[in-house]
Amino acid sequence: MNLFYREFGTGQPVIIIHGLLGMSDIWIPVAKKIAEKYKVIVPDLRNHGNSPHSSVFNLNELTNDIIELYHKMGFTSAILMGHSLGGRIAISAALKCPDLFDKIIILDIAPRQYSGNKSITNLIHVMNRIDLSSKRSMSEIDDLLACFITDLRVRQLLLKNIFKSSQGEYMWKVNLKIITEKIETLMAPVFENTEYLKPALFLKGGLSDFIEPDDYRLIYKYFPAAEIEVIPKAGHWLHADEPDLVLDKVQSFINS
Repeated sequence: MNLFYREFGTGQPVIIIHGLLGMSDIWIPVAKKIAEKYKVIVPDLRNHGNSPHSSVFNLNELTNDIIELYHKMGFTSAILMGHSLGGRIAISAALKCPDLFDKIIILDIAPRQYSGNKSITNLIHVMNRIDLSSKRSMSEIDDLLACFITDLRVRQLLLKNIFKSSQGEYMWKVNLKIITEKIETLMAPVFENTEYLKPALFLKGGLSDFIEPDDYRLIYKYFPAAEIEVIPKAGHWLHADEPDLVLDKVQSFINS
């Protein structure tokens, strides 16, 4: 899979992986800060952003895409960071190929089985209900989204997923059909028959339930050297809720 990616800075590589319905440009401010000392690569996952669409969509293939990008870039080592689905991909890649990655940073996700996440399934349900082709402006689309989604930041995430075709119709950038059909394949537990013994940082949103107390044992089982830190006033999108604190934690860990 020939993933689209953005590249910043020089030095040791840091790969940042966005979450479900996200895209690389959401991470540009963070990438530019980290790129003051490092080479930062921010890809769009398959079926997201500017990367190709595919009917093959599961955690294993998404992991292989990142490992393939690593080798295409000619890296011999890298630091891997991911949020939500991106964190699950980073966990999977680190356990599958531990020798490739010097450190990993996981934002608000655990290796366990997830199912029936209402926040994500509700978003996808809303996206499927909206006929973008009949809309004449982004403001009209936003007004309609506001009937279902009160959180402005979540609406902005969805609006970033919309583009205007050459025929003048608004369309979803993400492969909504495949994501809708195969979302449960992304929720499987991320287990390999190995441990990742190198440094690992797990950041949990204090207002989020994506990492539960019972998950700590599972994290330490597969990542014995892990540090788990809580960002008290942040939800699942902790890098949006507490950007300065999250960036400080990430940079301190990378630089250590």
